[in-house]
Amino acid sequence: MSSMQSHRRFMPSRERFQDLRGTEALVVSVLRLWAEPLREPERQHPHWQDGMAEAGLSNDAAVAFDTLMRIVLAATTRPLDLHRPPCPALGTDEALLLDILWLAQNGKHGEAGLLMNEWLPLAGVRMAMAPLCVLAAALGRAGLHLPDPAEDTPTPNRPAVGRIDRPHAGVDRGASLLH
Repeated sequence: MSSMQSHRRFMPSRERFQDLRGTEALVVSVLRLWAEPLREPERQHPHWQDGMAEAGLSNDAAVAFDTLMRIVLAATTRPLDLHRPPCPALGTDEALLLDILWLAQNGKHGEAGLLMNEWLPLAGVRMAMAPLCVLAAALGRAGLHLPDPAEDTPTPNRPAVGRIDRPHAGVDRGASLLH
């Protein structure tokens, strides 16, 4: 078993937004706000960059986040599971982004690329690595470190369980955002 497989198999699942810690909640909130104008372009939406600025992140972090997610949407091989801002559940792709960022923050770029391959073909992974690393470094410089998901402590209502990797059925390419 490769280290990547063992990393994914034993990583505790995160199922609820309220289970997230500081930096994790920031990243998922920014992702959800970033996706809202794609769902309803005719409506006014809060600026997703405001949360990043409030957290002390540079404009480079916002540009890297936007670039990373635009690459993911342009080249994704399946619909993404991203939830709406008020949703208490955590989408599988929201959790995947947290895992990928944690790996990048901890210098495990190869493993981060392998996880990104759940979204993207190899060429897309190559394109997305640079903005991923810029974002991970910017988070670190701002003192925003993602917690090690393997060290997640269970809450009284939620036992720690391994994440289940589900096979993905073939789907149309595109940026279909699901809830």
